[in-house]
Amino acid sequence: MLMAYFLASRHEVETAMTGTDALIIVSQQRPDVVLLDVKMPGMNGIEALKGIMKLDPSIPVIIVTGTAELPVTVDAIRHGAFGYVPKPFDLRYLDHLIAASLGR
Repeated sequence: MLMAYFLASRHEVETAMTGTDALIIVSQQRPDVVLLDVKMPGMNGIEALKGIMKLDPSIPVIIVTGTAELPVTVDAIRHGAFGYVPKPFDLRYLDHLIAASLGR
């Protein structure tokens, strides 16, 4: 929730608790950028990333996770993630990564 609160002061934020909910939001609203956690109930973040890339591969997706394992990072990038931020993350770095994904 800290991340959503931080980002809401700078961006319009829509949250989803599951990967399935995220796909529904993406299909209905076409967000400028998506942040996904790898570990979510039901569909994990990598599966949600794959679904988003099928819906619209031009949407930048940033993976945010507590798993700093190289195979997870490689898998995320291989499936189209714009970037990867391990937890605990620096909010300033996250803000810069979002700005970069938006072309600013």
